[in-house]
Parts: sequence; C-alpha cells; structure tokens
Amino acid sequence: MATRLSEIRTRLDGLYERADERIAEYTEAAERLKEAEQASESADLAAERAGERAEDAREQAADYAAAASMGADLSPALAWSSPRGPQEALDRRSDLALLGHRRGNAVDTADAALSAADTLSGRAEEAEEVRRDAAEEAAEAEEEAVEAVAEQEDALAGITSEQSRVQSKLEQARDDTGRLEREREQALEQARAAAGDGADAHGGTDGAAAAAGGGTGSSGTQEDGTGACTASGAVGHPNGRIPASALCALPQPGERLRADAAAAFIELDGAFRERFGRPACVTDSYRPFSDQVRLFREQAAGTAASPGTSAHGRGTAVDLCGGVSRHGSAEYAWMAANAPAYGWRNPPWAQDGFEPWHWEYTG
Repeated sequence: MATRLSEIRTRLDGLYERADERIAEYTEAAERLKEAEQASESADLAAERAGERAEDAREQAADYAAAASMGADLSPALAWSSPRGPQEALDRRSDLALLGHRRGNAVDTADAALSAADTLSGRAEEAEEVRRDAAEEAAEAEEEAVEAVAEQEDALAGITSEQSRVQSKLEQARDDTGRLEREREQALEQARAAAGDGADAHGGTDGAAAAAGGGTGSSGTQEDGTGACTASGAVGHPNGRIPASALCALPQPGERLRADAAAAFIELDGAFRERFGRPACVTDSYRPFSDQVRLFREQAAGTAASPGTSAHGRGTAVDLCGGVSRHGSAEYAWMAANAPAYGWRNPPWAQDGFEPWHWEYTG
C-alpha cells in the first residue's frame, strides 16, 4: 500500500511538471510571436515609407522631364526672332541642361528608392512569414498547454480518489495490525497461563483428575474449540482425541495446539511478524482422529501418518504456508534458523524439501 501511495504521488508530480513545461513553452512561444509581430509591423511600415519615397522620386523626375520638354525649342529661327536674340537661346539651353541634370538625379533617386522599397518589401514578407510561423507555434503550444492542464485536472480527480482509498486501506491495515497484535498478545497470555497451570496440575491429584475427566468427554469440554484453553492439559488423552478445553487457540483463526506448544508458537509468530511484517501462515494444527483417518485414506501411501500416530494429533505440530512451505525460500531459511530457539523444528525426515511446511514442537 505504501508503495502504491508513493507511485500515485510520483504520477501526480509528473502531471504537474508536464503541465508546467507546456505552459512555459506556450509563454515562450507567445513572446516570440509578439516579437515577430512587432518586427513584421516595423518591416511593413519601412516598406510602405520606402514605397512612398520611390513614388515621390518618380513624380519629381516626371516633373523635370515635363519642364525640359516645355522649353525644348532651340531652333536658329527662335534664336534670331526672340527679343533677346541668341543670348536667350543660350540661356534656355543652360536651363534645359540644368533641368536635365536634376532630372537625372531625380531618376537616380527614384531608382534607389525603388530598390530600397523592393528590399524592404522582401524583408517585410520574411518578417510576415516568421510571424505566421510564430503564430502557428504559439497556437500549438497553447493547445498542448491546455491539453496538459486538462489531463492534469482529469487525472487529479481519479488520483485523489485513489490516494484516498489507498490511505484508507493503509489506515485500516494499521488498525488491523494493531488488532491482530492485541489478539496475539491475548492468545499468548492465555496459553502461557494454561501451560503454567497445567505443569503444576500434572504433579498433583487435581491435575490427574482433570486429565481423566477430560478424557471422558464430560461437561466442561468444548469440542467446537471456541472456549478458552484450561489447565487440564493434553497429557493422558489419546492421539487425536484431545478435548477442545485442553487446547489453546492460536492467533490464526481456527487453529489450536497444546498449551505449551501454543505459547511457544505464538512467541515464534511474533518474531516472524517483526521480520516479515505479517503473521505466520498456518494451514493445519491440531488434527482430530477422524481427520487423520480421512487424510490417510485420501493421500498416497507414505505421505500421511497412520491414524493415531500423527504429531498433529498430539497438538504439537503445524503445517505452514506463506513462503515457509517452499524449501530454500527466505521464510523457510528464517524459520530454520530461528524456530529452534522457540522449541520448534522441521524434523529431519521432513527436511531437504520433503515436507518443508511441517514443523513440530519439541520443547
């Protein structure tokens, strides 16, 4: 759960980062578009002014040409017939030469202005193309930014909901862990008390009487296994016929053992929980005689103990799962190294992968 919660938070951070990147890209594209628009406007204005100057130059050249044309009669007859005679013709020729020079300058100016106008017009077109590209880029960046934000908003609702569910499960798991630990402690306290009282009782008359009474199935025994274990003990009862009152419940639902074996296993289970973060998995514990008969008939020869000889029937054996049942697993290795300190062993005949799940209490 904690790993999943971390994954959710990482994904959420990724969405935020992607949205921020798209927004930053859009901001940069918008700035480039603004600069391109300003450059395009400046280029358009420069081209327009250059065009106006070229037009003015063309008009000026045309005016000079018209003026020269109107004063172009320089014939000998005009020279001798005019009031001032040849001098007037010479003056007019000089004026026309000046007009021609000025017209030439005006034409040159017009040509230069036209060339500048063409150049600036080309630059304006280039600037407009840059502006269009920038506008397209900005539009794409804006679309991606909007999509990223929308994705973030859509995912946020689902992620937040999932995060809430995971956190709720984590809290529930913590509550369950606390509850299971309390149940384990209660079962351990009960088994220890029964084991201690049973040891005292076995040495006296009352203990023998209690054991004898338990063997008759008299009132005070609870064959359904729901009652608390007592000091009557399992000694003196035939294999597979131990009354429920002589067995102590394990924290694992429905599982029971002899008081001393139960106390030791519950302590071992506590160490297992600390190591692996979960209770030991138990598939079988005390096995009544009827179950021994059934298994002996159902299983292949040599795989089940003869009825009345099983350690399960004495309330001193468990079959484990959750990794312990696999020889060579981390759980099995841990059990092999630590269980003997609690009086529990995988017996020699069950080792080397034959029955790694079978563990017996030897005290």
